[in-house]
Amino acid sequence: MSELTSSLSKKCLMANMTWKEVESTLSKSKTVIIPFGSTEEHGYHLPLSTDYFVAYELAKLIGSKIQVLVAPPICYGVCRRGTFFPGTITISIDTLRSLTVDIITSLYSQGFRNIIVLPGHLGSAQIIGLELACQELLKKYEKLKISLIDLTKFLEKIPEGLIEEKFGHAGEVETSLMLALDPEIVKMTDATSEKPVFPAHQIVRDSRKFMKSGVMGNAKIASIEKGTTILDLFVNEISKVILGIGED
Repeated sequence: MSELTSSLSKKCLMANMTWKEVESTLSKSKTVIIPFGSTEEHGYHLPLSTDYFVAYELAKLIGSKIQVLVAPPICYGVCRRGTFFPGTITISIDTLRSLTVDIITSLYSQGFRNIIVLPGHLGSAQIIGLELACQELLKKYEKLKISLIDLTKFLEKIPEGLIEEKFGHAGEVETSLMLALDPEIVKMTDATSEKPVFPAHQIVRDSRKFMKSGVMGNAKIASIEKGTTILDLFVNEISKVILGIGED
């Protein structure tokens, strides 16, 4: 756990609470953040836990800021291009959809009504699986509210000139976020810059034929300062979204 969020553990994390403490919190707020990530390659310099680590640490900061609960993170997701790299563990879209439906159904049965789905893994298949689950749940429960957070939307609000690339994988943005959250687990001496080109229109069987490190972008230009600014932006903007939804 990073030093930045370690002091927040007892304030908003369901995993550290007793059931009585959760019940007491429910009487005040019916909102909960669920961090979704993956166990996936992130180049030579970032750990396999990057996606769920960022999502969970970000959720802790938001939970502490606006006093909402944070559920334990989902550490597995739908990974496609990274699946041929050792250590990457992928699940199917159907598994992700079913898992999401089951988790939110369980929380709903306990009295939670405002669910914030916070993905740290932003692969298109992952987002599709989450969205399908959310749509299914909304049809089933009239009193349920679900927000599926899209971190890429907030990148458009980053101050001009702060970062050179707003999209990628294990590149400038992700590496900067990891540096801001826990620099000790980032191996910047091994950071690389790679911009693989995949064949147009073709479904690739093995992505490692087109990429060496697993990085899509330039991790070398990442910094703690950039990560701190991006992190603050994410916390503030997502907090606004959650507070704007309100509770019935």
